[in-house]
Amino acid sequence: MKNKIISTWVYLDSEEEKSKYPNNSVKAASNSPEFQAIYWRCVIVFFKTSLLFHKEHKHILFTNTANLPLVNGFNIETFFQENNIEVVTVKNKYPLPNGYFNTFRNQFFEFSIIEELSKSIGDSDNFLMLDSDCIFRESCDFLFEKLDENGMALTYVVNRDLKYSINGLNGYQLKELFNEFGISSTEPPYYSGGEVLLCSGKFVKKVAQDFPALFQQLITRFKNDELRFNEEAHVLSYFYYKYKALIGGLDEHIKRMWTNHNYYRNIDPKDVYRSIWHLPNEKGLGFERMFNAIVNNKIEFENHEDYVSYAENMMLNPKNHKTEYIKKIKQSLLRVATKIGVKK
Repeated sequence: MKNKIISTWVYLDSEEEKSKYPNNSVKAASNSPEFQAIYWRCVIVFFKTSLLFHKEHKHILFTNTANLPLVNGFNIETFFQENNIEVVTVKNKYPLPNGYFNTFRNQFFEFSIIEELSKSIGDSDNFLMLDSDCIFRESCDFLFEKLDENGMALTYVVNRDLKYSINGLNGYQLKELFNEFGISSTEPPYYSGGEVLLCSGKFVKKVAQDFPALFQQLITRFKNDELRFNEEAHVLSYFYYKYKALIGGLDEHIKRMWTNHNYYRNIDPKDVYRSIWHLPNEKGLGFERMFNAIVNNKIEFENHEDYVSYAENMMLNPKNHKTEYIKKIKQSLLRVATKIGVKK
C-alpha cells in the first residue's frame, strides 16, 4: 500500500552551533529555550492544521533531539501521542565548517533526514516535508496525485528573475555549478525554494545515494574558496534538474508570504486560496496566537470557510503588525537623501 507522509523538522542548536537566524522575533541565542520555543510552537500549529485535512496520512517530526519539551506548560509529547505523530531522531551527519555560508552550520540537516528516510520509504510512496512555519489551507491530496503523474518531484520556484541572487547565487551562477556537476543546459536553471520538498520515495533514495559524494566536493570547494552550493535549496535545485522534477509544479499552490508591512509585504488577494502558506514573519505573532488557541482548545471549526477566515485573520491581516513609525520616518529620510545625492 502506498504511503502518504507529511512531515516537518526542527533542529536544536548546541552551544557550539548557535547561530543568528532571520525572521525570528526572539533575539536570544539560538540554543536558548526561549528561542527554540518559537519553533516548537510552529511545529504544533503545522501539525494541527495538517490534521484538519489529513488524519489518515502518516505524520512525522524529524529532529536532532530525543527530548520533547513543555512549551508554556503544553506537553508536546502528549500531543504527538494523541495524534499519532511519529518522532524520528536524526543526527546531523553533514555539519558545515565555520564560515561556509554566513553563520549557519545546519544548512544540510535535511540531507541527514533524507538519508534516514531512504531506509524505510517505498519507491512509490509520497513524501511532503515543509518548514514548520507553514500551515495548510486545505487538503493536499490533489498534489500527491499530481506528483504521481510526474513520478519524481514537484517544486516551487521562488523568483523567476534569473539575475536575482538568493542566498548568494543567481540563476547564471547555478548554471555554472550545474555544468561543473554534470548537468549541461543552454538556459540558466531556476532556484526552487527549500521550504517544500514534495517527492516520491524513488527521488528520496536517489538523493540519499548521491549527496555524500557531493557534500565532500562542496567542502573541497569551500577550502579552495570556489563557487559552491551555499544551502540545501541550492543542492535540491540541482537534484530536481538531474532527476527531471516538474520545476514550478507547485507555484500556484504554495507561496513564501511576507506579511510585515514595516519591512516588506507581498500578499495578494488570491493568496488566501493557495493550499499551503509559508509565513516566515509570523513565527512570533500568528503562530504564537494559533498555538495559544490550540492550548486552550479553541481551534475547532464548524466548516472549512470558518477555518480559512480564522487563518486569514491570524496570519494575513496587515493590522496584525503595528506600524513602526520611527522606522517609516527613517526609510523616508533615506529615500530623500538618496534622491538628492546626500547618500548613495
